[in-house]
Amino acid sequence: MKHKNSYRLLILTLIGIFIYSCQNEDDFLENSQTEISSIDYSQGAKKLENPYTVENMQKAFENIKTKLNSKQISAKNTSSVSNLEITTSHYYIKFKPETEEQEGIIKRDTTMILSDYPLDWEFTDEYLDNRPELPEGKFPEYWVAVPTDKTLPNDVPYEILEELYIPEEDPAFNSESRVSEKGYTQKGKIDDNEDLLRHLLNEAYTLTNNEDDLLEEPKTETNVQAKWIFGSKWNPSGTLKIWDDNAGTSTTTTRVFSHWEYYDCEDNGDIGIQRRIKPIEQCRRAVYRYVTNTVQGKYVPLDGAQVLMRQWFTVRQGITDQNGYFRTGSVRGKARYIIQWERYHYSIRNGSLFQAETRGPKVKKQAWNHNIKGGDDEYHGMIHTAAHIYYYGSRFGLTSPPTNSFWRKQMKIAAREQNGVSSHVHQRRWIHLAQIHIKKWGEESQQVFGTTIHELAHAAHWAMDRSAYNNLVWDGYISDAVFNNQNRGDVRTLETWATTVEILFALNRYRDMFNQPNYKYNLENFQFRKISDNNFYTSAGFDMIDNINQRNVYGSAYPLDRVSGYTVKQLEDGLRGAKSWTEWRNNIKARHNNSTENFVDELFNNWQ
Repeated sequence: MKHKNSYRLLILTLIGIFIYSCQNEDDFLENSQTEISSIDYSQGAKKLENPYTVENMQKAFENIKTKLNSKQISAKNTSSVSNLEITTSHYYIKFKPETEEQEGIIKRDTTMILSDYPLDWEFTDEYLDNRPELPEGKFPEYWVAVPTDKTLPNDVPYEILEELYIPEEDPAFNSESRVSEKGYTQKGKIDDNEDLLRHLLNEAYTLTNNEDDLLEEPKTETNVQAKWIFGSKWNPSGTLKIWDDNAGTSTTTTRVFSHWEYYDCEDNGDIGIQRRIKPIEQCRRAVYRYVTNTVQGKYVPLDGAQVLMRQWFTVRQGITDQNGYFRTGSVRGKARYIIQWERYHYSIRNGSLFQAETRGPKVKKQAWNHNIKGGDDEYHGMIHTAAHIYYYGSRFGLTSPPTNSFWRKQMKIAAREQNGVSSHVHQRRWIHLAQIHIKKWGEESQQVFGTTIHELAHAAHWAMDRSAYNNLVWDGYISDAVFNNQNRGDVRTLETWATTVEILFALNRYRDMFNQPNYKYNLENFQFRKISDNNFYTSAGFDMIDNINQRNVYGSAYPLDRVSGYTVKQLEDGLRGAKSWTEWRNNIKARHNNSTENFVDELFNNWQ
């Protein structure tokens, strides 16, 4: 038996990953773009001159001291200048993982916010969205700035690209006793450390042609030309919402043209004489009316999204709350808002390999109140919504999908811009592909949401009982494909369970959360589906929970369902150790008491 199980595991590893999905996956290794050995970022992107290198900061500091000596700048206390030491505070690093384990090490380190493109380049959204696919087995590289005293992993290859001095992170400027609250700095004066910091930033940014990133428009006040409001601190914040086709309705009122109204033009002359000489001219003015339209769908708060504020090598982070509101740590001057569709336990990929992002505006002291609708931003946002609820919500007490921990890896979810069969194949991670592929591009929000839940339910099933799950996959999919030995009940067990979870999560979101008591998920919560329609994605799981007998409602072509009152947690408990359709059924009856359990066999017998 031991040798048999080892043989099965080997075949499952080598063959199963190419076959198993919710249905057979025919594009397991499909690459729609040209593969390359490495990405040349010089093609179509702009390399910026880095003001934060130790060399450039030292030049900037020397310029300040020269201006002090020549009396172009006066200092209230020269010791604050002479005591400043420009030394390496951070390393700008490129990690180059070669295995999934190495990538997992750096992804688990929550002190590092990684980027899969360089931080000292300027990219367009189009450029990042169309990066070529990497060859099979090649991992993305990651860029980050870390303090010099940070212990870096010995077993992950990396390259130090540059030594940095980031004065905004220097305790000399950031300790509580040294932070100034004043809003401006005079161009020719250094009265305190805040003034010194602003002069240093000005010099470094000017040297590297980046001064617009920090300089703010002066206020209109007396002698304003002698003052800077330069690089002052501010806390980025805002509110994010996402369009959901199925969350309810939206009512909008718009002004539309109705007709022209004609009238006699006014004349400053003698009206009576004008009438005797010629007819009075006619003028016209537009008359408008207001039209109220009600459409399906509305904007809802985007919960649990990771918002980054990136200003060169300084990155601040905030997480949206249930109202979609976020606030990050402070930055100086201009910075870019970014939604990184990633949390600690999961990462949504734009395609299969690269991190999905929504790049917001690059601004100074402006909140970002943004509504997401359409395109890949909405697609990524809805996948995130489902993943966030499954991982960080109550999930009816069910087992979590695989989590990110020392022995496990971050769940990768590929958002494929295709419409087809979505899938979960956990073995994909061994060759660095996303375990879950979602292919619901362009479909309604509830379909993207529900499909993501469905695939995560497969992943949670695997995490709960790998042995039983792998046995179901073997007998249901691989044995059929390789040995022509079909076991329909095993496929039915896998897909019925995931369908049950999908229905419940959808009802919880769209019926309960958005207060739509009449909401029904697909095909009346799968109740309006004939027995002959599908032998795998059945309503059996939900039938054990609800109190509707489809046979009585829709007729003899529909399942006979006299079972009710089970909880989804009880159904999951029945999956433990279940390696077939009948074992799942028997476990449910044996492990839980229910007044309708005598009808469970009858319900399961609807599908053979």
